[in-house]
Amino acid sequence: MSTPVDFPVCLRLEGRRVLLVGAGTIAEERSRQLVEAGARLRVVAPVVGSGIRQLAAAGRLELLERVWRPGDTRGQELVFVATDDSRVSEAVAAEARASGVWLNTADVPELCDFTLPSVGRRGPIVVAVSTSGQAPALARLLRKRFLDQVQPGHVRLARLTGWLRRRLPQGPARMRLLKHLVEGEAGELLMRGRSREAWARVRAALETFGETT
Repeated sequence: MSTPVDFPVCLRLEGRRVLLVGAGTIAEERSRQLVEAGARLRVVAPVVGSGIRQLAAAGRLELLERVWRPGDTRGQELVFVATDDSRVSEAVAAEARASGVWLNTADVPELCDFTLPSVGRRGPIVVAVSTSGQAPALARLLRKRFLDQVQPGHVRLARLTGWLRRRLPQGPARMRLLKHLVEGEAGELLMRGRSREAWARVRAALETFGETT
């Protein structure tokens, strides 16, 4: 049987209702990631670790210290399962699928509606590597190698272009300007840490564009 081809996408979970069933090491990491993404997270598990308990005490997630029950997926927009109990994983997956709720089950790709890449961040830059659930260890290795290539100058450049995208009207002229800044002298100067000179180039480009700063 051929391996399904995943479609990569970055989800914005701010304010979205998300359920996490389980509370082991993987669940602790997943809960932190989901909270950082702004999800309205509910964790269901009979026993939890200190990390999840601290997030619950800080009001950053809702904690139900009990076993999973039928109906727990109701009203949720995404479901994550991180338990070594295969019966629970299969039951949650069946209920989520019947309700049309997308689900990810740690280390059981055949139950998943979506898989999770290995992710690293440098400011606004996200490096994500997926092996479609086939080789998570390889994904982690490649992610680390790729992330090592992201320098502070790349972060400065990403923040600059983000600021300009919010400031300038949408259209072909903006696309050309941003491409020129990223690939041209201003970008090179930012990469070298010469921010003052880079801003001089940006100001000149904005004047050409018709903006004033």
